[in-house]
Amino acid sequence: MQDVLSEPRAEVWGAVPVRNHLINVVNAAQLEREPFCHIYMQGMFPSEVYSQLLRNFPPKDLYTPLNPRKWVRADGTSTRDKFFLTPDNLARLPAESAGLWSMFVRAVTDDQFKRAIFAKLAPDLAARFGVAEDVVPDIECGQEIMLVRDTEDYVIKPHPDGLNKYVTFQFYLPSDDSQLELGTSLFRRQRKIFRSTFEEVKRFPFRPNSAYAFPVSESPDRTSWHGRERLTGFKGVRNTLMLLFQKVAPRSY
Repeated sequence: MQDVLSEPRAEVWGAVPVRNHLINVVNAAQLEREPFCHIYMQGMFPSEVYSQLLRNFPPKDLYTPLNPRKWVRADGTSTRDKFFLTPDNLARLPAESAGLWSMFVRAVTDDQFKRAIFAKLAPDLAARFGVAEDVVPDIECGQEIMLVRDTEDYVIKPHPDGLNKYVTFQFYLPSDDSQLELGTSLFRRQRKIFRSTFEEVKRFPFRPNSAYAFPVSESPDRTSWHGRERLTGFKGVRNTLMLLFQKVAPRSY
């Protein structure tokens, strides 16, 4: 007989309880301010919810290349593929999978969750928008939400993410601890006479059920440089979920 005190199954975790769990994790996160504001979090989802998310990735053939001109191998195949969690795409999934990801979308598009993230990252956002920190959660934005598959030879050089984006939030979705070295790196640019170089300040561990977030900035002293070195000799899949808070969102969720 199942222990009535055991953790609820994922199907009883609705969007509001999951949203509340996410907000609690964000609120408890330690804000780091160098080289720019960022947070790294673990236990993003209740464990049973996380397990079900891992079991319900869309089939590989439903993903499409994110940018075939930018992320491509020498043989022309894509190294970064995406699946936007839009209603039209979710309708292509089995009912259970569609319901699970739809619940996730409702949780992360809830304004209370956005307000918690913006409040946590307020120092750099306030500087970017020239407002007081206490009004940063009121900043309006859209969202882009996509599952991402990175495979062998994927690489992205240090970049700030572009000013259409306000906050970058990336969930790490591995099944175990075997890919800890695959996380995203934060950089500090070293200006030199003829060219700039980049110093890796830290790399987030690619732990199961973890995530990081940072406010996008291109100010001279707080540019949000981040990137990922090439996945050389990597035969698996680096599964993540990108949640982007941005000025213009071309899709509806």
